[in-house]
Amino acid sequence: MTETLGSRIREARERYGMSQAELARRIGISGTALNQIESGKTPDPGVSRIIGIARVLGVSMDDLVGLHEDTQAAPSTTRPREEPQDTPQPKRQRPRKAAPVA
Repeated sequence: MTETLGSRIREARERYGMSQAELARRIGISGTALNQIESGKTPDPGVSRIIGIARVLGVSMDDLVGLHEDTQAAPSTTRPREEPQDTPQPKRQRPRKAAPVA
């Protein structure tokens, strides 16, 4: 039986130990919307949303969309993405003008 995108997302989320509500909050959607994705009622949530889910759960997008179904791929070794912090950005400096060459 072929897994669906939603079931692969649910499996990755449960393996990570995250609730639907927490994942939904971290990717900026409602818990109901995530439930519909995982249950297959929203079969195509869009590439940007899949990328966001993959980043939060620390898995590859390829794994979520099932590109490795026919092979025994090793689980991703990437670390889950931490929530963004409000860190101040460095001030941009204007480029210095070069001294004229004589």
